[in-house]
Amino acid sequence: MRDRLRTLLIRSAFLFLLSLVLVAGFWFHREFYQIGFANLLIIGGVVTFLVIWAARLALSGELPRGRPRGELAFSVEEGDRLLKDLARLVVRPAEGTSVPGVGYTVRAKYETGPEFGRLLIEDARRAYVADLTEEDARQAGFRSAAELRNAGNARWGWRPSDIVTIMRVHPLGVGR
Repeated sequence: MRDRLRTLLIRSAFLFLLSLVLVAGFWFHREFYQIGFANLLIIGGVVTFLVIWAARLALSGELPRGRPRGELAFSVEEGDRLLKDLARLVVRPAEGTSVPGVGYTVRAKYETGPEFGRLLIEDARRAYVADLTEEDARQAGFRSAAELRNAGNARWGWRPSDIVTIMRVHPLGVGR
């Protein structure tokens, strides 16, 4: 919760500073008429481009965290559960899954290719498939642990003795 509040405050402060720059631009705008129309177009165009670019970075989640450090592929059903905020956990096989550390941002992509958002990895732990709880299943968007195990078995061939990585994620916004 504290990290979410800090991120919100940083983004809000950044956007407030951008608004101050835009207001100051209006005041300086009257001075631009003295330097000519071509200079007004060039300088005003560059400044406007930079303001829009900075706002895009702030709203896409790349500021203050930076660019994503990896990606996770999801089925259409899993992606929809994340987009509708029905799931907060992502369960993946521990072997063959490269997961950036906790606190990093990853791209969320459908298995068919397109990116549908950015996710912040808030927590990660490992457990045996047999040790998945009903609460884990509900937070992953399933009705029961048996349903989660069946879905994992169908997709990755999970056995009760396999180890999985359970990641708590927070959606940061829609990707490009």
